[in-house]
Amino acid sequence: MRWIPCFVVMVFALPVPVLAGEVVYQFRSQEDPQAVDAKGCDRAPFRANVRLPASLYAVRTEADNARLVREDTARVGTALACVRIEDPTFAEGSQAEFYVRFDLPEGRFTALGRCTMVSNTVPRTGVVLAHCGLRLTEFPAAYVGGFATSASVFNPQRLPGFNTGSLWTLRVFEPLRPEAPPKAGAGQANTLAP
Repeated sequence: MRWIPCFVVMVFALPVPVLAGEVVYQFRSQEDPQAVDAKGCDRAPFRANVRLPASLYAVRTEADNARLVREDTARVGTALACVRIEDPTFAEGSQAEFYVRFDLPEGRFTALGRCTMVSNTVPRTGVVLAHCGLRLTEFPAAYVGGFATSASVFNPQRLPGFNTGSLWTLRVFEPLRPEAPPKAGAGQANTLAP
């Protein structure tokens, strides 16, 4: 029976697992030339040939099917997207460098990466569908990093009936903190065989 106290000491000496807090923001952007000064693209790490100032709006979904509610929602911030497009045909699978700055009530989030063209014919020829996966390079002090993803529509020809804008998700992570050890008797029984 002398091994039981030794076993207990060994268990408490093991490294403590950590948990990461996560915060998720979801909003839509809509191109808005008055939202921000497009000169902010001078901060991009590449020479942008497309500058897209935008207003940001909260999104809501229907509770029973998760379909986005189309009615107007509150404006929650602004954004500036800076893009270097190297394939002006927007061929499916082509990519563009992308730098974006989101100014939200909690602070500034800046992201960098690439966007991939999904289609240039749906819902009609000339409307470009794309998705972005970007690493956050600037964020409020409460976080240690994260990423931004989008489902985007780009209307470079200004075809009537289609806006340039995206549905964005930002996933940011808080600093890791030690997991509290479980209290004796909580959750599951602790049993040791003799």
